[in-house]
Amino acid sequence: MKAAKKLLQDMLQAIESIESYMVISYAEFLDNEKTQDAIMFNLIIIGEAANQIPREFQESHSEIPWSSIIGTRNLIVHGYDQVKLQIVWDIIQKDLQSLKSSLVKLI
Repeated sequence: MKAAKKLLQDMLQAIESIESYMVISYAEFLDNEKTQDAIMFNLIIIGEAANQIPREFQESHSEIPWSSIIGTRNLIVHGYDQVKLQIVWDIIQKDLQSLKSSLVKLI
């Protein structure tokens, strides 16, 4: 559990970093490549940490969409040329707050 807790903390820290980079609008997000890069880098960290969490822990906490988180990481890393910025925006607008709440409860 100690190793999983450290990884959960890494995920939470990456979410907080993304929150600090947030911009007001989608148009502002599209105009700022540095913000896009910083956010995608932290999405990679979230996915990599999630991927390292033991399968048993993931299965016992199915409220977290582990496979989607890991899949997002894989897409950014391996399919970087296929990343849709609208989907990244949707993730940071709709999904991160819920994930953050779940992580805080687990930690």
